[in-house]
Amino acid sequence: MTKALAYTCQTACRPCHLIRARRLFPLGNLAQTLEQLAEAGLEDFYNGDIAARIADDVAAYGGIVDQEDLAGYKAEIRDASTIEWRGTHRVFTAGGLTAAPTLAEVIAGMDNALIGARPDAAWFAQLSSVMQRAYANRLDGLGAAQAATEPGDTCTTHVTVVDADGNLVSVTTTLLSSMGSRVVLPSTGIMMNNGIMWFDPQPGTPNAIRPSARPLCNMCPVIVTPIDGNWPRMAAGASGGRRILASVYQVLAWSLDFQLTPEEAAHIPRIDVSGPDCVNADRRLADNILTALRQTGSLSIVEHGVLPINFACPNFTIATGDRAVGWSDVVSPWSAAVAATAHG
Repeated sequence: MTKALAYTCQTACRPCHLIRARRLFPLGNLAQTLEQLAEAGLEDFYNGDIAARIADDVAAYGGIVDQEDLAGYKAEIRDASTIEWRGTHRVFTAGGLTAAPTLAEVIAGMDNALIGARPDAAWFAQLSSVMQRAYANRLDGLGAAQAATEPGDTCTTHVTVVDADGNLVSVTTTLLSSMGSRVVLPSTGIMMNNGIMWFDPQPGTPNAIRPSARPLCNMCPVIVTPIDGNWPRMAAGASGGRRILASVYQVLAWSLDFQLTPEEAAHIPRIDVSGPDCVNADRRLADNILTALRQTGSLSIVEHGVLPINFACPNFTIATGDRAVGWSDVVSPWSAAVAATAHG
């Protein structure tokens, strides 16, 4: 079986330009920090030497994260959320305050959509309306910070992988804004994120900042399997902040409902709905689709280009049991797909 990996980084980070210009971008002490973690174990990040050095650097910069904060952090391992897709597939995604609850609402709202040979005007109009309602519910019930404070540029990476045995992995990680806080701690080489922006600064709201709280986020990694347990199986996700949900749903619909090939799914124009009352549409969509979208809310017709970033950068892999196909965002110059043939 062929092993496939699809990778995409969503933002035009300055180091990318430096790497192209100089062929080498030094990362300070980050390599040594990763080697130390590999030898000492991850606990060193929270309670050991690395934790002490992080706290010292933060204090030297006037920050407030200390060793007690690091020691008190506990990762939560949750069961995957399971969403049924039209009675044929199960979509497994991350639980908690991710995009999963909103994805489930969108899937339910599109369950009665008519599926033809290709997505048509009625399908896109229904998706636009369903997603706007879903976002209104998301922001009212899960938190309001996403609509107001998240900047246009993000620094998110999504990776999907399938190995020679058909095991699928879907991982999203982020520094949040472009290059996070833009502060690199000198003794460890670790770049700090700016995760506080995920919270709502207004007290009493569902996503309000408070001690020990976990914020609402937009991550939407998914793994899809047929209900009968057979093949093909799929892993997918995207980078792109609020735009992630729309792109992931459309990638799933292209593949599961419309049976498009990976090549077709990679090139078909998309829409983006990142709030309760507006929709962005790729200008390559047909005029009758754009007309239908205008009836669903405020419409912006935009380019799907490198900058400005108007759509998320999705990628996916599909495993059929004896081979795998990987696809990454065809527009983004920061995306890539890698394949390796398994031997033996």
